[in-house]
Amino acid sequence: MQLNTKTQRLARIAPLAVIESDALRLLAFDGIEMTIEPDSVLFRQGEAADGGYAVISGSIALEREGEISTPARLMKTGSLIGLHALVVSLERPATATAREKSLLLKLPRGLMLRVLEAFPNSATAFRQYVEESLAAQTNALERIASSIDAVAAHYKVRESRTGT
Repeated sequence: MQLNTKTQRLARIAPLAVIESDALRLLAFDGIEMTIEPDSVLFRQGEAADGGYAVISGSIALEREGEISTPARLMKTGSLIGLHALVVSLERPATATAREKSLLLKLPRGLMLRVLEAFPNSATAFRQYVEESLAAQTNALERIASSIDAVAAHYKVRESRTGT
């Protein structure tokens, strides 16, 4: 795929859209283009994460082992898999399997860190994006916890009234 096309595709991916165009061009140039066939496993839950993947085309299902009732999270064209793995060492929280033939651009952590070091404005914007993303996730979890607490309190009051 042409460098300009890869750069434009990366610019459409929310976490990467905050990065300067010259920095995106470096990611596009040094990122590893790969094609994955349907039903092929990209990585498994628990493996060490060495970076992220931009989904250029196709779709990848993320599934947590042991969570039968939880549906797979589908990462489609324009998605980024492994946002946090771009900047920190961690384990993959899910197994990634191609649902269809997919074109990915692997962005190794070392590459991302070099690009962010070379482009401090991009580093600042990317950090802010990640902070806002984490804050939004934290708020959502707090709302869920409050809802669960309210339901539990309701049933506790009900049990005390009925003596069960």
